[in-house]
Amino acid sequence: MSTPDQNQTPAASGEQLFIRNALASVERAARFQRIKQIVVSVIIFPAVYYLMESPREHPTFTVVGVVGLMLAACTVKIMLQLNSNARAILQAIAALPQK
Repeated sequence: MSTPDQNQTPAASGEQLFIRNALASVERAARFQRIKQIVVSVIIFPAVYYLMESPREHPTFTVVGVVGLMLAACTVKIMLQLNSNARAILQAIAALPQK
């Protein structure tokens, strides 16, 4: 009897290696994105709070701060969705039965 590892062709094992590497890359990208989001939040929120605290002194900065926060929130949401979808697709491909 042969084991499933012996039945795989070199192309199939190469595909599995590619999928594992792609999944690992997506996991690293998601982790890096989360760390980057935390660092940017720690830096940006105090600055925006300072500018929002005295809107009469900085009316232009207030508008720019609000628009910047909205853009940052949208960008983070899109990036998280992309990473989540890529991870789901790669996991589904990895779960497909090998021929």
